[in-house]
Amino acid sequence: MTVLVRLLYASKVAPNFGPMDMRDILESSRRNNVDQGITGLLIMADGYFFQALEGDRKVVNSTYIKILKDARHAASIILSNQEIEKRQFSGWSMGYVLSSEKNRPLFMSYSAGKYFEPFSMRCAAAESLLAEIGGYARQLGGTESATGT
Repeated sequence: MTVLVRLLYASKVAPNFGPMDMRDILESSRRNNVDQGITGLLIMADGYFFQALEGDRKVVNSTYIKILKDARHAASIILSNQEIEKRQFSGWSMGYVLSSEKNRPLFMSYSAGKYFEPFSMRCAAAESLLAEIGGYARQLGGTESATGT
């Protein structure tokens, strides 16, 4: 039986992360996610990755295990892992949003300090931020490469 889930996690960007690493992550994620039936959104802000993965529970869990082994991620934590009725990021094999001057106020509205720090977010806040950022990217014509939206 297939169970549709959405897993939200945050991790620190590894110190050795370089400019080509994001391109490589997005290219391989999009290629693999299409084959696996995964949709989602990846956010990079203030030295953190913040990501939603949606799809079959077994496939999403397997994908997250691969992320845990990826040296570009450090100190990953699951913020939420729940069954869902409907995908929130359908149409995006892996949408991408980079924190920018334009969207900074949105990130900061969910932050207690002067930097975005997803490790301290409650589950409901993490869900809300991802929904809001995803909607914002779509409003601005966001696509698979919704950088700087």
